[in-house]
Amino acid sequence: MEIGDMIEINRSAYKHWALYIGNGEVIHLVTPDGPSRVSFCSFSSSSSSVSCKGTITIETLQDVAAGNTYKINNYLDNKYNPRPTDVIMREVDKMRGRTIKYDLLGQNCEHFVTFLRYGQSESKQADDFLKKLLSGQLGLIGVLAAVSVSTVAAANTLSK
Repeated sequence: MEIGDMIEINRSAYKHWALYIGNGEVIHLVTPDGPSRVSFCSFSSSSSSVSCKGTITIETLQDVAAGNTYKINNYLDNKYNPRPTDVIMREVDKMRGRTIKYDLLGQNCEHFVTFLRYGQSESKQADDFLKKLLSGQLGLIGVLAAVSVSTVAAANTLSK
């Protein structure tokens, strides 16, 4: 593993993303465990949206993976050039400990990691979900299941 590698962690219903920063550590964004985590999300009736926040943390890859399988997946290397390690690490230093907004489809963990590696925010996972939704492949039950999974994901692992 090299500094700047994107790590895809299999959480069954979704993939969590982290960025390798050396010495067995990754950067990602999380909320506190336990019932109080609900307080980090709020619902706006005027915009019909859920707004969540989390803290960018640095932890060991083993702790973040928590027994789930993971792999290096720098899938955008053919589209973008990875940023130099020193640029990535400057961003890591600036972001460490910050609280930022989370949005499942626009600012999720995959967007956060692709921004760190490439300077561009993208999420294949969010794009694929939207394509299925718009093509009608999900249906009402699929949408409800996806919202349920994404709410749990947002509450457990938040990212830009």
